[in-house]
Amino acid sequence: MNHQIRAQLVEQQKCLEQQTEMRVQLLQDLQDFFRKKAEIETEYSRNLEKLAERFMAKTRSTKDHQQYK
Repeated sequence: MNHQIRAQLVEQQKCLEQQTEMRVQLLQDLQDFFRKKAEIETEYSRNLEKLAERFMAKTRSTKDHQQYK
């Protein structure tokens, strides 16, 4: 009977280790996802800033814009 309990505990421990490994992998995947997402959003933000700066520089230099000041 003692052997049965020990075998059952060993099996439960294996299951817990597998679940833990799966959760660690999920967290690593999520960390990678959010890191890449942040890189994309940072690049997108930079590009939007450049676009806005070009637009503002262009509108500042046009006569039409000067009329509306």
